[in-house]
Order: sequence, then C-alpha cells, then structure tokens
Amino acid sequence: MNIRSAASLSPYENAWLEKRRSKTIDSMGDLLGRLNISDFDAQAYIKQNARNVSALPNIAVAVSGGGYRAMLNAAGAVAAFDSRTEDSTGPGQLGGILQSSNYISGLCGGSLLFGSLYINNFTTIPALLNDNSVWQLENSILEGPPPVSNYYRQLVSVVRGKEDAGFNTSITDYW
Repeated sequence: MNIRSAASLSPYENAWLEKRRSKTIDSMGDLLGRLNISDFDAQAYIKQNARNVSALPNIAVAVSGGGYRAMLNAAGAVAAFDSRTEDSTGPGQLGGILQSSNYISGLCGGSLLFGSLYINNFTTIPALLNDNSVWQLENSILEGPPPVSNYYRQLVSVVRGKEDAGFNTSITDYW
C-alpha cells in the first residue's frame, strides 16, 4: 500500500492546477486590478507570476450545508462572484472571483447549488432562476409539484398518526 504524504499536492493535482491556472489568470488580473489595493500593481504581479502556479493565490469557493436555504443563500453569493452576472464587475463588486477560482465545493445545500450549475453546463445563477425547469421555485417545498404533492400529504398523515399514537414528533420526522 502506498500512502502519499499530505504535506504537498499530488502530481496529478499539480498538473491540473497548471492547466486550470491558464484559465484563471485573466480573471484574477481583472479582479485584483478592480480591488484597488494600495501599493499593489495587480497587472505586474500577474504578469510576473503567470507561469508560477505556486506564486499565485489558489482561490476556492466553499458553500455550507443547510438544504434549500443554503442553496438559495449561496446562489446569491455565487451570482455576485460570477463576472457573467450583470453589474457584478463594477467598482466594489466581486464578480470574477468564480472565474479566478481553482476549486468549488459544497455540502448538502451547497452541493445542490453546484450540482445544478454543473449539470447545466456551468450556466449562470440568473439563467437557472429564469429557467423554471431546474429549481421550480414557484412551487412550495412543502407541497411540491403535482406529481410529488401527494407524497407530502402522505408524510403529514404518517407523522400525525405517530402523534395520535402518543409518540413525540419533531421537524426531523418530516425530513
């Protein structure tokens, strides 16, 4: 059995980072330039370090869990971080963080968000919101669309039956 030390990245990840870096350099230069960091020439820094994977920052976007609420909360942040979102690259805006990122990760609700983006060819959040076939936000999560709504009615009935039998119930019974 061969165990790799966690003190450094694997050769495969290093190779991937070099490949990914070529797609993040322009966005990172634009983002850092717009941040107006005093005594820092973003364009010179990017140009000087463009070929040195370890000299440039590795940016990651991580989204917490929390189900539907986390997904929707994070969608707002990811939209703000995406330079393709209208008005996200003006002064004081954070558009471009997503394009400058090497890693994205999500737990529970965060994975719902990134999974939705992934299976829709990394579209934008506004595009997902405008395409009601993906998240269907017009439907109540408690009732669901017509084919699913009977499931929730049955679930409520089962939990009520548990209460009627004298058992304690909580929100966990519905999840």
